[in-house]
Amino acid sequence: MDQLAKTIDWLYSLEARGEIYKLERMEAALEAIRNPHRKLRAVHIAGTKGKGSVAAMLDSCLRAAGYRTGLYTKPHLVNLAERTRISGAEIPAGLMLDYIERLRAIYDRAGLALTFFEFTVAMMFLYFAEENVDIAIVETGLGGRLDSTNVVTPILSVITPIGFDHMEYLGYTIAAIAGEKGGIIKHDIPVVIGARDAEARLTLTSIAAQRRSAARLIDRDYSYTSHAPAHRLDYHGLGLDLRDLELGLAGPFQHENAAIAVATLEALRAQGWRIDENAIRSGLRDIYWPGRFDIVSQRPLVILDCAHNEMSIAALLETMSVELGPAVKPRLIFGCQSAKEWTRMVAMLGPRVRDVTLTRAKPKLPLEPEELAAPFKAYCPARVERDPMRAIERVVSELAPADVALVTGSVYLIGEVYPYFLAREGRSGLFPEAGV
Repeated sequence: MDQLAKTIDWLYSLEARGEIYKLERMEAALEAIRNPHRKLRAVHIAGTKGKGSVAAMLDSCLRAAGYRTGLYTKPHLVNLAERTRISGAEIPAGLMLDYIERLRAIYDRAGLALTFFEFTVAMMFLYFAEENVDIAIVETGLGGRLDSTNVVTPILSVITPIGFDHMEYLGYTIAAIAGEKGGIIKHDIPVVIGARDAEARLTLTSIAAQRRSAARLIDRDYSYTSHAPAHRLDYHGLGLDLRDLELGLAGPFQHENAAIAVATLEALRAQGWRIDENAIRSGLRDIYWPGRFDIVSQRPLVILDCAHNEMSIAALLETMSVELGPAVKPRLIFGCQSAKEWTRMVAMLGPRVRDVTLTRAKPKLPLEPEELAAPFKAYCPARVERDPMRAIERVVSELAPADVALVTGSVYLIGEVYPYFLAREGRSGLFPEAGV
């Protein structure tokens, strides 16, 4: 095993420490490396649905405007380096090795036993600061208030739509979940809010008012008109009115994400950032964000989608109807994590598919596929193929040219099957590596 593989294995071994939600630990870890997060101009994003897509859209538009961007998202699909990108390119593997070994030595000396997520957040802040990015777009991991990224004081906060997910950590009401997500709103720092739920809006606007944070609110300060099934929308904001924006991602739900992204760009323009209409148009048109209604094969049609909760499954099903037609019933490959509301996900997907192959998405706490067999059989034929790669190979081998296959249920599942399709194209990663 080479040094990079050994070091990555060590980093993943930190997952055994679980998650510890105490910002004091993160502050101590960053203090030990001279607080790189304080050198960054950052946009900080939280929400239940769409935060990764909004982050990717912002990154694409800001790069089109000529800025050197840092983008931090999680989880990754294929390579750990995907989480930490500058101007669209992954941190080089050799450089990532250097950073991990450097930070490991510092934290061992300081007696700081960081979790996996804390370590990767520290690495991200240090990399972005040392590379002098113009602006960093930072997605929260889980929640917001106690998320390890919430040590940053951003120039702007963004809250995407709020729904039920991770309830054991965030609470069992929309108001409680919104309160946790709204924990990223900082005193006197503007916030863009994309939540439509009445309870979520009330909670978030109340937090913003208490913290004197100027809020841009969807359907009040900005709105959009979708031209679905076309991948186009109109945006109506306080200072921008943009007609016929072309979007490089499928699905009507992405039009809402695009509106939140453009409202965020409007807010940045109000702070003096130079982002013209052409940059917004080309950034949205040219965005690349794999794993979101991602067509990886045309004949037969194979779609990978990272939907992993009720909100994202609903968006996926709407997109399927708009893009393929309401009568299309794909062959489903499904696996999910045990903590998810999987009974509801089964009830939503079961009637809309021809059959299902159930598999086991390995990372974290996967639900055993055998547990899903009986619930799915109430709607469609179901079988178990525990290994995700064997499941995709089996289903693809059975597809006729006109058939459709859909893989969904977990970000981790998409990550496990993606290499099968990359290998067919002679690729090893989703994004280019910096400097290559």
